[in-house]
Formats: sequence, structure tokens, C-alpha cells
Amino acid sequence: SIRLLQRTVHLWLFGFLLSTLPGAEWLWLHPPTAPLPAPPGLLTPLTLAWGTCLPVGLAWVAVALVMVLALYSVFRPSRWWITLVEWVLFSSLVNLAWLSATGGHQLIANVLFWMIFLPSGEQQAPLVGKVHLAQVLQVAAFWIIRLQLLLAYAVTGVLKLTGVHWLAGDAVGIVATDARFGPLWLAGMPWLAVLVNYGALLFQLTFPLAVWWRPTRYWWMAMGVVFHMSTGFAFDILDMGLAFLAVYPVWFRTGEAVQARGRV
Repeated sequence: SIRLLQRTVHLWLFGFLLSTLPGAEWLWLHPPTAPLPAPPGLLTPLTLAWGTCLPVGLAWVAVALVMVLALYSVFRPSRWWITLVEWVLFSSLVNLAWLSATGGHQLIANVLFWMIFLPSGEQQAPLVGKVHLAQVLQVAAFWIIRLQLLLAYAVTGVLKLTGVHWLAGDAVGIVATDARFGPLWLAGMPWLAVLVNYGALLFQLTFPLAVWWRPTRYWWMAMGVVFHMSTGFAFDILDMGLAFLAVYPVWFRTGEAVQARGRV
């Protein structure tokens, strides 16, 4: 449902920023890398605020503000202007600490932008009679978020096919040999590493197709929970896995019911 999506995304946002507080000095105040170069354009400050229009030393203020707004939106209906502020500040924070950012952080940043146009509750006016721009944007944003999740899985899976190690079945085993990324015990079980390798590849390539049919949708979502939680703990990328899971509610059936009113 839309409201559940808003809650889970804001809960992830609050939880992620809370988890960064122990290392906030090196993430937000004194990042080891320079901010990304700002491309030309009037909208650049919206996603690259630090180093363009705001000093990096104020990043901790943005972290605190986004945490407060996110926690508020978990319990209260999310307002468009709150989500707009969150998107601007969070996108700039992700680009500030770009070296530690993952696909999950980019996914949430994109979803936050389109959530600006979603209604603050479950109610959505049907697209009958005179069509208003706000109604069109609500329906478009809903489906763009849906497709954004599928695109994230599809692109990740297809990119794996362009390399050598994923197709050979040894990509996970190679990562596991590096103590900074994977558990060494997995490298000592080659058969399991190969199973995880091909299982992850199969899941990412088939998820964008399976969710279109209700009989397979929830089975693939259940596999997604297992996949993201297990890889999150094993490879210390839990925040990325939870980011994907936070967007799952956009494919729940109640969300379809809301959109069905727009197709009457």
C-alpha cells in the first residue's frame, strides 16, 4: 500500500542515518574523498548541496533534520514538502559520502523523489471526469516507483551477465576470500559459494518478471527477504538489503487496489 510504502521507506531512512552516527565524523564531517564534481545546471544544488551552496560542516544538521522528519513520517501521514526536504538533503548526503554508497542508497534517493507526488494517505481520487495534474502525477509516481524497483534488480542481474566470474560461478567465492567483504567460512565451502552465486543471479533476473503475477509475486518476495537478509548479514550490506525490502510494499495488492480506482 502507499501508506505502508511511505512508512517503510521513512523507517529505513531513520534507521540508516541512526546506524551512521558512530562513524558520522568520517562520513559526513570529514569524508575521505572530495564531493562529487557538480555538473552545470540550476538544479545541481538540489542533489549536490555540499560543496556547492552549503559547507560540508553543516552536514550533521541535515542528518539530524532528516532523522526527525523521517521518524515523524513513520507515525504521521507523510506530507509532500517533508518528502521534498528529505530527498534534497538525503541525496546530497549520499553524494557527499559517495564512496560508501550502494545501490540501495541510490534506490531510496530515487524513490523519495517520486514519493513527493504520492498522496499523504491511501485515498486517491479516481481519474474520471476532469483530470487534474495532481491525479496524473500520483498515478505516474506510483508506477514509476514500481518499475524503479524492477529496474534495479534487472540492471544488476544483466550487468552480472556481462562479466566472467558470475557466469563461471566463482564471484561469491572470490568476494568471500576478502575479509573486508565476505565471511571466510563461505570460501571454505566452494559448493555453497557456487549455489549462492547462481541463486543470486537467478533471483535478480527473474524477480522483475515474477512480481507481475500474484501467484508468484509473494513467493519471490519471500525469497527476496531471505536473499537480502542472508547476504546483508554475511557480507555486511544489511542497509542495502533493507533498502530494497523497504520498497516491496509498492507491489502489495492493496497498492494495486488504490491504483485500480484511477483506471475506472
